[in-house]
Amino acid sequence: MKRSVWLGIAVAALSLLADGCAKSRETAEAATRTFRRRAASGEFASIYKDAAPEFQKATTEVDFAKLMEGIGRKVGAWQSSKPPGWKVFSGMGGRTVTLGYASQFEKGAGNEEFIWRIEGESAILVGYHINSPLLLADDLLGTRPPNKPLQQSGSPP
Repeated sequence: MKRSVWLGIAVAALSLLADGCAKSRETAEAATRTFRRRAASGEFASIYKDAAPEFQKATTEVDFAKLMEGIGRKVGAWQSSKPPGWKVFSGMGGRTVTLGYASQFEKGAGNEEFIWRIEGESAILVGYHINSPLLLADDLLGTRPPNKPLQQSGSPP
């Protein structure tokens, strides 16, 4: 009898955990759609202001906007993504959801990673990472004058 009670409790707990993970993932996916819409509209300041404090400590609002503009110049507009790979982590700091996308942009492919902290019914951006061959060996922040080649290591400025 005791064994069946414990088994029932374990099944109920796993069911609640799975439901919480699914809801957290759905919240993060909705936030990712909002991020994409805002980025396409150039609303980088609002993305930055709504991000988590640790995101804001990692970069300034101005540098984030320059970086996003540079990404847009190099890869073009986002077009589509395959359904994301995802993981949910629950710990002392709350629940985070990481979504990984194989995305297609106007000028080529790239891999994106979004890290969201779930707070109630909201997802707060903790991290955004993008990798694409289109981003290599170029000045995303726009600090190098146009048409000036990259400086080779050990060569004079």
